[in-house]
Amino acid sequence: MSSIYIFPVAGLLTLIAAYLVWSNIWKPAAAESTGNRPIIESILLVSVLLTLWGCFKLEPVTDQGIHFSLAAAVGISTVLVQIMYLVGLWLHGIRGLGLFLLPATALPLLLIPLLPDDGGNQWIHTSSLLESGHLLVSLLAYAILTLAAFHAIMHLLLNRALKRKKISPVMQAMPSLFEIEAHLFAQVRWATSLLAVGILTGLIWQWVSFHDFKALLNHKVLLALFSFATLLLLLSIRKKAGWHGRIASQMVLAAYALLLLAYFGAKLIHSLLG
Repeated sequence: MSSIYIFPVAGLLTLIAAYLVWSNIWKPAAAESTGNRPIIESILLVSVLLTLWGCFKLEPVTDQGIHFSLAAAVGISTVLVQIMYLVGLWLHGIRGLGLFLLPATALPLLLIPLLPDDGGNQWIHTSSLLESGHLLVSLLAYAILTLAAFHAIMHLLLNRALKRKKISPVMQAMPSLFEIEAHLFAQVRWATSLLAVGILTGLIWQWVSFHDFKALLNHKVLLALFSFATLLLLLSIRKKAGWHGRIASQMVLAAYALLLLAYFGAKLIHSLLG
């Protein structure tokens, strides 16, 4: 099997796990608590292992540094999110998140074979340990902020349902607003800290390699800085005023959209047009 087609197999397994999570919505609470969770966990574990295998086959790490094709960049970003969700599932049983996150992680895996060919050029490449560390920290921040974004979506949906007093089975399958907020802001704090480290290591790398910061004046850096500033503002206001609710969730989604554009948006558009 070509390495590029390992990812759709992992995506199909993730969709099967998503189907099982959604099927639990229509089961009684007692059946849900002891139902097909081991099966879901096993399917997701196989999906993670397949995604890791697919990434490994693309040879993203060499003696010269990290070299990501577009497929490798998407695959590694996705598998980081998969791993974090799977660990959360083992620790907390957060299946409410899986209602939305699992289909969303299946989609990029299914689409990887359709991504534009790099033509032998590497989409992302590093040439030093400092630059590689900057890249890995940035990807980890992106993965954590992805989880926060889906918690923000859940918060908005559940808050709206409660206000309208229309609690569907999907809303009943979600954690409480308190639990969602607890996970959301824990993830925001981690993502903000990692983004700060990523920005700092990026600055140090630019200075060590080029002795100036001119290369940082581009859309990627500016969008990442806007994302970081949005998260920092949210945490600052929450600390002072206990801010939470709809506006907080919208700020998290805005920060995630900015980071998504910074890391993938412009380069993907350029690859498609090129």
